[in-house]
Amino acid sequence: MEDTLERQMNELAESIGAELASGKINFPTFLEASLRIKERADDPEVSLQDIANLIQAEPVLAARVIKMANSALLNPSGKPITAIAPAVIRIGLLPIRTLAFVVSTQQLENDLRSAPLKAAASALWLHSVDVATRAHVLARHFKVCPPDKALLVAMLRSVGEFYLIARIASFPEFAAQAERVQEFVSTWREPVGAALLEAFELPPEILESVEDGNLYGGLWPPTDLGDLLFIAALSAETPNPFDLSTADERKEILIGALHGAGHDELTLLLDDAQGERTDLVKSICG
Repeated sequence: MEDTLERQMNELAESIGAELASGKINFPTFLEASLRIKERADDPEVSLQDIANLIQAEPVLAARVIKMANSALLNPSGKPITAIAPAVIRIGLLPIRTLAFVVSTQQLENDLRSAPLKAAASALWLHSVDVATRAHVLARHFKVCPPDKALLVAMLRSVGEFYLIARIASFPEFAAQAERVQEFVSTWREPVGAALLEAFELPPEILESVEDGNLYGGLWPPTDLGDLLFIAALSAETPNPFDLSTADERKEILIGALHGAGHDELTLLLDDAQGERTDLVKSICG
């Protein structure tokens, strides 16, 4: 058993290392819809109808788009939207891309046979949404960047971990070892995440913001997206299953970074925005 486990871990590490060295990433199936929508959205000649046609080919995503367009947050008039094209117009391309990623990561959990991996994928998804809604609220309040951009970038911070979960699922003996999976993902998530985001061909400012989201510039209130992501991630109530630090350690780091007074202001801001965050979760997560 131990020999098989070590062999599978080494095989996976070598495979991922080779992909990173070559610059050619093999995207798991669950990311394909996100990639297709991203590629079409980046085409200057694309029409909203083209995007709508692409979404219609993904039944789960199509249903979620209609539901989001009819949410109280986006459709306060209450007049029903029943077609994809007007729903896309109502929502906008950036939130559509976020929604495509949300749906794809939810579908990953359904494809996993390993109970420990299912639990990890579910916990990671909850953490990602928690961070993303916090980032959205902070961006809107402090006007650091468009809130929809903060939401998308915050979700994409976890793309490396979702990718690794999908890859580990092919190695059942390894997948059953929760502690080893946690250590493996913690080791590989940053280089894999960076490579995936580069393969997505995202704008440089987004790539830089995701990288800088692990550091803090020391200013309160936040003045750039990297600082905003740092604060959103550390303040999240749902832990990242691949974070080796404890909740107390994360809280101590956050209080130290925000110099006390900033932490109190952040707490009040997030408490006041709880209703907004709840509506946002309902609109993007169903």
